[in-house]
Amino acid sequence: MQLHGFEQRLPHQLSGGQKQRVAIARAIVNRPKVLLLDESLSALDHKLRQKMQNELKRIQRQLNITFIYVTHDQEEALTMSDRVLVINNGQPQQVGTPREIYESPVNLFVARFIGESNVFKARITERLEDFQYMAEIHGIEWKIFADHKFDIDDMVHVILRPEDLRVMYIEDAPQESGFLGQVIERNYTGKTLDSVIKLDNGHTLVASEFFNEDDPDFDYKINQKVWVNWVHGWEHVIKADELKK
Repeated sequence: MQLHGFEQRLPHQLSGGQKQRVAIARAIVNRPKVLLLDESLSALDHKLRQKMQNELKRIQRQLNITFIYVTHDQEEALTMSDRVLVINNGQPQQVGTPREIYESPVNLFVARFIGESNVFKARITERLEDFQYMAEIHGIEWKIFADHKFDIDDMVHVILRPEDLRVMYIEDAPQESGFLGQVIERNYTGKTLDSVIKLDNGHTLVASEFFNEDDPDFDYKINQKVWVNWVHGWEHVIKADELKK
């Protein structure tokens, strides 16, 4: 539990995070078949929390205990779980692997709750083949891919994660469909540049791009005009109903 040297301390001499780790140790020492952990790492700082996540996963595999892990931290839910259950107002919305939940959300609530999402409203205008369609998005015709069938004039939501978007300077934009906009915020995270872009049609997007080591000057300025597209085939398309009842 990362508590070496604290054996002689009394409970009131421990920090909140240390008390949480003692509670975890007390819960697993009798090797229950099922263990409920409700926000069990919430009092820990970021680095210790990451360490304890890995430690809990190791303990779970070693002792073969089923963990039911409750958290409001979406990243932690994906990190800790073999299977994820997303609940809204007491109603189950989706059950699946972390990858299924993140890449194939069944509705808008799941898409917006787990991670960041860019959502476009679209109308199916043409059925192609192999689950390929033409759709109108903000007045532009796009070829989209879906994993289930839609009819002409169906309203759908096209969901794109920030890392799915392609952002380019206006002068570098290829001759293909795309949206024009301007950068209204940019955040350097160390490994990515996260940009908030307001399109000329008023829609706001969030894009996350990894730094290119071959382009040390890669960056955007506030109010800089840019061109936005996405990697075709990476979009996830769902019917435009809000929640699973």
